[in-house]
Amino acid sequence: MADAVDDAARWERQVQIRLVRGEAAVLGEVYDRYARMLHSVAARLTGDEQATRDLVVGVFTHLWQHPRAFDPGRYRLGTWLVMAALDRHESGSESSGPLSAVRIERADSALGAMNRGMRVAIHLVHTEKMDYRQAAAELGVAEDEILSRLRHGLNMLAGSDATTGEDGR
Repeated sequence: MADAVDDAARWERQVQIRLVRGEAAVLGEVYDRYARMLHSVAARLTGDEQATRDLVVGVFTHLWQHPRAFDPGRYRLGTWLVMAALDRHESGSESSGPLSAVRIERADSALGAMNRGMRVAIHLVHTEKMDYRQAAAELGVAEDEILSRLRHGLNMLAGSDATTGEDGR
């Protein structure tokens, strides 16, 4: 399991290096890996298909134009992309700046409202840099359950009105 985490971290460091070099192919790799997830988050934020597409394109454009904005030592790439989408959506602008105190307070509040199952799933994927399959194995739950916890937790972080049940969803 540690090897997979190390491989993912290594890949993300290489992505950032290649983006800084201006290798267009790496942007395609990142898009292929994260576009569906980012589109899903953007759709929840905007509620409009054109605005969703614009937001997704804006995030990937920002990554391409400002590759040093992504710090693989600080965030997982998927997390950074979601945070960039949140920043862009909240500001209504084309910039994606640092986390504001208000956003940090809102994230803390959302985390506090989550049940333990969601918090643990997000911790394993974000902080421990596991993928959802590894997190499911670590917790001894089905992969669908981890995906559900992550989806609901991210919705809460995005400011959605998703509700949670007692079973960790």
